[in-house]
Amino acid sequence: MLQRVDKFNKPEYSEAAKAPFVLFQRDRSNWSMRYTMNGRQIRKSLGTSDYNDAYRQANEIWHEQKYRLKHGLSIKEHAFRDVAEEFIAKVEAESARKERSEDHAYYWPPKIRRFLIGYFGERPIDKITPPDIERYLEWRKTYWTSGPGSDIKKIRCEREDGRVFNRPAPKKIAAPSTVKGEMVIIRNLFQQAVRWGYCQPIVIPAPFFKKREDNRRPGFTKEEYTKLFDTAIARISEWQPKTKHIKAKDGREWFQTQKQPPKRIMADRIRLYCYIEIMAHSGMRPTEAKNLLWSNIVGFKSSRDKPIKDKDVRLQVRGKGKSGTSIPLLAVVPALSMLWEMFEAEVGREPEDADPVFADAQGNAIKSFKTGFNELLKASGLELDYRGKRRTAYSLRHYYISRMLISGASIYDVSLNTRTSLEMIEKHYAHVATEDIKDRLRPQSSEW
Repeated sequence: MLQRVDKFNKPEYSEAAKAPFVLFQRDRSNWSMRYTMNGRQIRKSLGTSDYNDAYRQANEIWHEQKYRLKHGLSIKEHAFRDVAEEFIAKVEAESARKERSEDHAYYWPPKIRRFLIGYFGERPIDKITPPDIERYLEWRKTYWTSGPGSDIKKIRCEREDGRVFNRPAPKKIAAPSTVKGEMVIIRNLFQQAVRWGYCQPIVIPAPFFKKREDNRRPGFTKEEYTKLFDTAIARISEWQPKTKHIKAKDGREWFQTQKQPPKRIMADRIRLYCYIEIMAHSGMRPTEAKNLLWSNIVGFKSSRDKPIKDKDVRLQVRGKGKSGTSIPLLAVVPALSMLWEMFEAEVGREPEDADPVFADAQGNAIKSFKTGFNELLKASGLELDYRGKRRTAYSLRHYYISRMLISGASIYDVSLNTRTSLEMIEKHYAHVATEDIKDRLRPQSSEW
């Protein structure tokens, strides 16, 4: 109990002389406290000129620091911004040492700086609570529509190869998949802060979204894939004749009609054809295909001269934080052979183990087939599925899994070969086309 006993309105405590801290002020300014803990002297301004309030604050601070020290936490408060930057440096260092995905070092820092540091800033990380993160999630969803991003017109981006460019800011509410992906970053950051002793573990709330009625990935039916395949083959040599007006220096003029597609366009379309064949008959993810090297094609070199039926190809894949061996269908072998021969013709040598399977004319890895694949979908009239869902390269993985299930493959075997859980198979892929199982849906029985 505080008791006012002198002209300075100071309280009288029975243990005042034994207080573990000292209060002081300069020229009647705000009070500050000084104390020693864990072998170091700490000074802190209390922001008040009232002695009673200063003593109360100092007492709370000292006991809080004592608690932190007892539980192995840092006695110094760390601003979220500083912890986040330290976390970024750790991620980049681990990525350089191949201890974590290179994508983390490329994609995580800009997201941390724009969104997490943009929201929490200088706030002590040990003062952030689950309700604070709940409020952050709502702020993040509307960042580009009604938040700070609503005034941003262009975003400066830097590709992995160092090229810098600007792209329009996305004026839309963050998609559930985007927010859920960024929650992985938040959990990693706070878990690391706990290991550093900057804060105690907290429960990171999961983002809430209204459940969608049907969020299955769009795929292809057997007939649709056949149409896609045929269109890809036709476009390799298909070309709309183009006429070019040529003027010579001597004054002569003539028109030249180009009836065949340029070699570069033909080569790109051949690569795209090989890509869809390999993806549709292996079930690989696009990220796994991007990382695929010739050293990962087990058994290909040793069996190149053998008949297809005698070839036993395995794919060692990695991507999305997962890795494993994939057993593809033999339909991938001709496509792999075409890519091998194209590499030899364009680069002038056989592919080496460290060369990418999907390589351009210079032998560099192709990061994405998105543009070419979208053009192929448009040319074949397959941009959208029957629900109006837009197809992507991921639809080839869906096609593979669906066809394997329709063919009678064990759901467990398909799950193992595609590096995904049984739950995901049942949730996204197990709805096989009813037309393919019509005989099983019409039992031969006189009782009906």
